[in-house]
Amino acid sequence: MKAAVIEKKGTDPRFKIKELPRPIVKSGQVLVRNYASSVNPIDVMARNGRALLASAGFSNQVIGSDFCGKVLQSKSRLFKEGDEVFGMISAIKGGAYAEELTVDADQIALKPKNLNYLEAAVIPLVGLTAYQGLFKVGRIQEKENILITGCTGGVGSVAVQLARTLDCHISGLCSEKHRAYAHSVGCDVVIDYQNQQIPSGARFDLIFDAAGMYTYSDLKHHLNEQGLFVTTRGETNNIKGLVKTAVDVVFEPYMKFVFVKSNADDLNVLKEMIEQGKLNLHIEKTFLLNQLTEAQRMMKNGGFVGKIGVDIGE
Repeated sequence: MKAAVIEKKGTDPRFKIKELPRPIVKSGQVLVRNYASSVNPIDVMARNGRALLASAGFSNQVIGSDFCGKVLQSKSRLFKEGDEVFGMISAIKGGAYAEELTVDADQIALKPKNLNYLEAAVIPLVGLTAYQGLFKVGRIQEKENILITGCTGGVGSVAVQLARTLDCHISGLCSEKHRAYAHSVGCDVVIDYQNQQIPSGARFDLIFDAAGMYTYSDLKHHLNEQGLFVTTRGETNNIKGLVKTAVDVVFEPYMKFVFVKSNADDLNVLKEMIEQGKLNLHIEKTFLLNQLTEAQRMMKNGGFVGKIGVDIGE
């Protein structure tokens, strides 16, 4: 099978297409012919970590989390050969930037009927992160007042749409050039984080930091009593932010992290919403497997809405 392998290029590697052996299917797993994937911020982080491993002498490092394709072989009663499925692999494990992959059958779901392979492949990681962050960690309720940072990114735009299904009032933080898109996915109020402040009197029942750029100390004065601050990673892009995040994690009970995990039940919730027309995700640009270097560079540079797709081909 063909796979995009990280070459030994330090912390800013390039990808090379190689022929690798077919993965071995274990009991409870399925072998998937993978037709599409996507690029996520965590994949860039995993890429840098894997590059260090490659530099240390470990070859054929394959990353990537999202996948969508067709079951080639099943050692599970949950799926049969020919089923069209989608899901995600842990970014730490990786392996989705390849034509074939193995995955535990209880961590995938049938592909939404109204989406093609590429459209479905961009959903799992960001969809599960938003769903688990809002519903399981944030315990979101109907008609709450919600603030979502990074509301036009992959996680953020899904989170807005999920909150909309509960008739919540949604304020979103994004750049001014993405204001129209933020409104189109369901934000009631859009705040340009570069040039505007959150109104001093604004209070929220839940703040979902989909951008992963804030910590509880930054926004706690905008929470109602008992309000929760849920983040995908906290402000961990600098030493000062790391210290603030660490302190908040220890001492602030209303700050929570979402650690995304793939499971069939949550994927099926997303599948149902997609098929009901309640959830869709914009694909800003699509790259081929042999263009992954350019795709990851686009992710690193940012400045776009929605997701970056990867077409692996049928």
